[in-house]
Amino acid sequence: MKRVIFKDLDIFDGSRFFKGSVTVSGDMIEKMMEGEYKDDAGAEDEVITGNYILMPGMINLHTHVPMSLFKGVSEDLPLEKWLHERIFPLESKFISSEMVYICGLWGMVELLRSGVTTFCDMYFFEEHLAKGASEINIKAFIGEGVINFPSPAGRTPEQTIEYTEHLAKKYFKDPFINVAAAPHSPYLTEEKYLLALKEISDKYFIPFHIHMAESALEVKNYKEQAGVYEFERFEQLGLLSEKFIGAHCVNLNYEELAIMAKNKVTVAHCPSSNMKLGNGIARVSEMIEMGINVAVATDGSASNNNLNVIQEAELAAKLQKVAKKDPTVFRSLDALKAVTSNAGKPLGRGFGVIEEGVKADLVLIKTDTPEMYPVYDPAASILYSSSFSDIESVFVNGKKVVHQGKIETIDINYVKKEIVKIARLVERSI
Repeated sequence: MKRVIFKDLDIFDGSRFFKGSVTVSGDMIEKMMEGEYKDDAGAEDEVITGNYILMPGMINLHTHVPMSLFKGVSEDLPLEKWLHERIFPLESKFISSEMVYICGLWGMVELLRSGVTTFCDMYFFEEHLAKGASEINIKAFIGEGVINFPSPAGRTPEQTIEYTEHLAKKYFKDPFINVAAAPHSPYLTEEKYLLALKEISDKYFIPFHIHMAESALEVKNYKEQAGVYEFERFEQLGLLSEKFIGAHCVNLNYEELAIMAKNKVTVAHCPSSNMKLGNGIARVSEMIEMGINVAVATDGSASNNNLNVIQEAELAAKLQKVAKKDPTVFRSLDALKAVTSNAGKPLGRGFGVIEEGVKADLVLIKTDTPEMYPVYDPAASILYSSSFSDIESVFVNGKKVVHQGKIETIDINYVKKEIVKIARLVERSI
């Protein structure tokens, strides 16, 4: 079988940088070695060497990819008004299976071009998102959003929960599609639904993905109604585990942080969204000190307004340094882990790492460009200097899906033509 050999490069394996080589056979990482490459490459093998950094495919752990349609449609509003007065009404008009498919593909192009090979989504009509993900060759954890009223897909909460189990069965061992239980939030998903989804998460060993403590008003209202804070109540209900992904987690007290650490939850930190909606700065440096697993994610395009996780990780690192008035917190290596190995922990083995025997999801970054060169500290160079144009290639399951900024798997012009039609309808309605 023809192999791809990444020879004598700077390698980030999700934990550390070293000089070495990686051999890919089929869809798997066959061999990883430190030091000078000593094996003989066969005549059929493709050898890649030169001025590059090889790193794991990045993970966007919390997003709503089809909301690429709503990029910039609702600006300068607090979360409650942004969601209830702008986003929900637009979604009621425009969400459909076709919208999710086309706008999802448009967002996936952006993800892949920025080096993301896996994303964890929460939206509606998610099977149609899965169809697009399989076609473009990106890995998706799809989560059909559960809310207290019939969803835009026309299902009641009970039906959506049943549908989640159907999806978990359908996509078991699919090469691109995985499933997550996806209750929207503590304030929009009743406890009986949360408990039912936790059962499915435990039964199929899939992530439990939910918005948590996003705004101060949300936290205040929840405490008044429940008598305790969100993470306190979730621990009482037995909802927390190492498969738990809490998006945002901005407005938390020390007791809740201790609960999160004890239960090994993962935080999907979304600094752009948190800042734009005026929700505050999450206590990320304290989370890291307490041993909480912190990932960085973009949220959806309607509140970011992009899907570039490296840009998001850069912002996250700088924001903590400013908030703490301490340049030593959230170091560049930790920020890279937050979009690779840390983000992969609640998803399962092989996500966000380069290891022998795992799927070959890889990003090859040029280091001799005006943006990147000279490279003294490769972690800092990726985080603070790199851009889309520095990404030479992106591989998913060993297949090259992006080369020099060009998507190799689908006709992007068709997708562009179709999203323009939908966006014009949105424009007329606002």
